[in-house]
Amino acid sequence: NTIDVKLMDDANVLDEVVIVGYGTQKRSEVTSSITKINANETASIIAPSFETQIAGKSAGVQITNTTGVIGEAPRFRIRGISSINSGTYPLIVIDGVPIYTGDIGGYANTNALADINPADIDSYEILKDGAAAAIYGSRAANGVLLITTKKGKKGTMKVSFNNSMGFASAIKTFDLLETPDFLTISNEKRTNRGQAPWAIGSDFNTDWQEAVLNKSALQLDHNLSLNGGSEKTIYFLSIGYTDQKGIAVANDMNRLNMRTNIEHSINSWLKIGGSLAITRTQYNGLNTGRNSLSGNMFNAIRQLPNTPIYNPAHATGYNLSDLTTSGTYATVGKWDNTTDAGDNITNIVYILDKNKYYSKVNRSIGSFFASADIIEGLNYRLQASADNPLTNGFLYWNPLHGDGSSTKGRLQNNSADLLRWNIQNILNYQITFLENHNIGATAVLEYQKEKNQSFYGIGLTLLDEFYNQNLVTDAYSTQQSGGGINENGLISYVGRLSYNYKSKYFLQGSFRRDGTSKLAPENRWQNFTGYSAGWSISKEQFFEGIADYVSDFKLRASYSAVGNAEIGNYDYLSLNVASPYSGENGIAFGQFGNDKLLWETSAKLNYGADLAFLNNKVKLNVEYFQNDIDGLILAVPVAPSLGIPNNVIKKNIGNMYNKGFEFAIDIDAIHKGDFNWNVSSNLTLSENKVTSIPNGADIVGGTSTDVNIAPNIIIRQGESINSLYGYKYWGVNPANGNPVYFKADGSLVQGNLPTGTYFVFDPANPSLLTTAASLATSDKDILGNTLPTYYGAFTNRFVYKNIDLSILFRFSGGNKIFNSTGRELMNQNFNNNSTEILGRWQSVTEPGDGITPRLWASTNTFTNLTSHASTRFVEDGDFISLDNVAIGYKLPNSISKKLKLENLRFYVQGQNMLIFTKYKGLNPEMETSGVDLNGTPRAKVISMGINVNL
Repeated sequence: NTIDVKLMDDANVLDEVVIVGYGTQKRSEVTSSITKINANETASIIAPSFETQIAGKSAGVQITNTTGVIGEAPRFRIRGISSINSGTYPLIVIDGVPIYTGDIGGYANTNALADINPADIDSYEILKDGAAAAIYGSRAANGVLLITTKKGKKGTMKVSFNNSMGFASAIKTFDLLETPDFLTISNEKRTNRGQAPWAIGSDFNTDWQEAVLNKSALQLDHNLSLNGGSEKTIYFLSIGYTDQKGIAVANDMNRLNMRTNIEHSINSWLKIGGSLAITRTQYNGLNTGRNSLSGNMFNAIRQLPNTPIYNPAHATGYNLSDLTTSGTYATVGKWDNTTDAGDNITNIVYILDKNKYYSKVNRSIGSFFASADIIEGLNYRLQASADNPLTNGFLYWNPLHGDGSSTKGRLQNNSADLLRWNIQNILNYQITFLENHNIGATAVLEYQKEKNQSFYGIGLTLLDEFYNQNLVTDAYSTQQSGGGINENGLISYVGRLSYNYKSKYFLQGSFRRDGTSKLAPENRWQNFTGYSAGWSISKEQFFEGIADYVSDFKLRASYSAVGNAEIGNYDYLSLNVASPYSGENGIAFGQFGNDKLLWETSAKLNYGADLAFLNNKVKLNVEYFQNDIDGLILAVPVAPSLGIPNNVIKKNIGNMYNKGFEFAIDIDAIHKGDFNWNVSSNLTLSENKVTSIPNGADIVGGTSTDVNIAPNIIIRQGESINSLYGYKYWGVNPANGNPVYFKADGSLVQGNLPTGTYFVFDPANPSLLTTAASLATSDKDILGNTLPTYYGAFTNRFVYKNIDLSILFRFSGGNKIFNSTGRELMNQNFNNNSTEILGRWQSVTEPGDGITPRLWASTNTFTNLTSHASTRFVEDGDFISLDNVAIGYKLPNSISKKLKLENLRFYVQGQNMLIFTKYKGLNPEMETSGVDLNGTPRAKVISMGINVNL
């Protein structure tokens, strides 16, 4: 007889296991806010690092690429910003190993997380609320990301091969003037003030952006893995190769990696194992300085379109200026124009062809564990691990032109040796008594030590440009060297206790006592606690009547106090620095230490509800969170007469909060026959406010140390962190084309372009220029918050027989962006402009767009207020982005079996294909602290690939 059997998932039996700190829990027992992402949801997305793959997958989590440069780390925030001057990146833990994050050395950008092969990852757990993260105590203020890599499975060896190939290009480029309009605008700038024209010649119409950006940057990714095992031993082995060309010329990444995980059961109660990941990652980078003459985009968007890139008649073959007395070519060639391009810019193509920024990272992440089942329910685990990135960098500046011309060439090598080791002793105990009472207990003793060393050597005044590969003895006349070393240590005692009755009522508490070398001995120890509770209402007897409609209903609440360990290694010490003077050795007072410094702490509150409807076809999660951050370490000004370096003392004196709501829904919309349709979405509503800063005084410059960003932002008590700060713009005086601004009292002043002075503006009598006025610092105001107040994503997944389709939209908004690039593209110097300048005021009868003033050569600072933000260039940051669309085809099983394959899938995918926004810049996410300035465009990628399992 033939019996057809169809198995259905029983949600009460098949309960997903979630990784939590130092252990696991069933999803049904979790009382805190944890998002789990399985790697099969992100496997086909081509990205330099895994953070980009999980963007939009979790409520409360923002992962954004602020630039298209490969090697720059994405911005990663879990429920907002939790510090002003200390670290804001979450703690990343891979298989229990806390790893390095951020830039780890060299001269090209090096994202530490790009050394982790995404293909080796099995799942991600994001610990969002305090109760989930409190187990990590002093390191948990910014949230925690737990990564589990793939392990072997018992059975015959399985072979998996994944290959993808893609092509990347800029999503969008700046809309610049071409030669005809450039000639008109450039010369109008001059003739308006009675001066001779700048621009002559229309033989060329050069697209300098095209010259510095790749149109079809090849991106390759190959991964091969083996896994299997016997009753005693399981293993996983993978090798991978990634080669990604950037959309920016001279930018690429090459990664070769190997990982092995192995576990062996010595007997029924003792298991040992370990993992080793070895990666070699190489980057070629470039100067991306926002205000650097050789910054790729700063330079390209200022170039004159009526001049060529190359000049066969020039000694170098490039269009460069004449040879100077010092033997260099100072600027790009002016060609037929009457003067050189403004800002003394260089020929960016020559720079990209000649200069070098290189980084190589050889990294080992290894761990060993022994796990012993002492008695029933009691397990002891010892794990020892180390993360050791070794980084080498090389920089070369050509002596003839560009950055190296002032020193007649520059060679620079550096090296960094970073080592973090960690030892954990973990006891886990699980027991059920009287049938319905379930207790879990965890105890941990953890040690961590970190030692970071660096060294660099510099050679100036090169013998010849031939020496462009490395520092070579006697190839330069001026030599410099330097380096440093720093260390820190952490000791922790950890405990967690959880209890549930009939898997219906849940209680959990955790305690961690951390001691760190980063604080003075009397302040090094602090306790961090977390508490949570849950009630599974759907398991109550009174709920049975609606169980057919509401499958699951659970309420959760949690509270915790956690800390921020990224506070500097030696801020509590008063330090001297080496300070040679006039050829003699010496020391100088370099830092005033504060031995009263404490941890920055975060009190995190969370309320959550988990619901499921219609036999789990619809799942809904709702969260409210509040994070009160106290004791922020800020620099408090002191009198210069005290002789304290930089006239500041660091103190725990600031406070702010983040709060908001999170919503996540998953709908099994159609599950019928060969067709399945699943919809999932998440939304976060968030608010940030600074509640206390030293003496209530504004911190102009916010958290930024970048001189191009700092003047445009502010930290003000009662406002969101890094709010935009500047002048409010009224528009253009229709009578004369002058820009008009609001003063603090609401009155109006106009900047008179011919004189560079201000006069009172009366809209009823716009021609009057009789009463002198000013535009003072006191007239500045808050122009908008820079943090999104809402963000989220929307995903559709379709499967019909062997065809699958997935579409991911991501959205964000409620924030303002200062389009500083847009301001610079309205400059009044002899540079190119955006097409927006065509809307300038020309006359009373041709007033233009009412926003763009009259052109007036060489008044860039006055006309556009280049040292200040203004609402003229402040825009909404709202957008909806088609982040990912992928379609795949899986070979029918009948054919796969004939080919002796387990499965074979082909797919085509598009990433960052479309963006819907009113923002005029390249992308509303290309901002730093709310300021968009001269960034390299982000990439859209079209790729195809194949997944084969044997």
